[in-house]
Amino acid sequence: MNQGDERNTDGKLRGAEHQAGRQAEQQAGRQVCVDTYALASHGREVSGRAGIARFERLVADLPAQGESDVAWSVRGETDAHGQRFLRVEVDAKPVLLCQRCMQPFVFPVRVDNRLQLVASEADLDPEGGLDDDDAPERILGSQRFDVLGLVEDEIILALPYVPKHDVCPSLPAALDADGDTGRPSPFSVLSQLKKN
Repeated sequence: MNQGDERNTDGKLRGAEHQAGRQAEQQAGRQVCVDTYALASHGREVSGRAGIARFERLVADLPAQGESDVAWSVRGETDAHGQRFLRVEVDAKPVLLCQRCMQPFVFPVRVDNRLQLVASEADLDPEGGLDDDDAPERILGSQRFDVLGLVEDEIILALPYVPKHDVCPSLPAALDADGDTGRPSPFSVLSQLKKN
């Protein structure tokens, strides 16, 4: 990651000598804003770490998170057709509540997403109103784009709808198999009666 291409919260370029100051700003919970158009046009990257507790929407309904950090990077790209993109990479380990055993567990999140920048809200919808599964998601670009807001959105979208352990450590094996106790289903007994 190119430290010389980082931008501060005012959108101005600053060098590697300000790295420690930028990290302190992130830990204090301030926004990290960039000009997405300049980032994409010049192929620049901004990156950092922030405490997971800083992402208030993410942790609002989650168990206590501890001192976990979120590592992130956002890199601007322009393709051969002049279309601008942001490559978002996020590495986080939020604590979720297993909906089977009701115990907290760490859920590793690894995001690598490419988003197309558009200039107006009208451009957010694909042409013809049809979604192409292979087309990148579109986001509205800005000269003061909230990078940490985007990082938080990407983590939220990566979380499972119903979080659960692969194997719950606190449940007996019979209950951990999603209620499969080995007994015949009452409906199978009814089907046998119906055949007779």
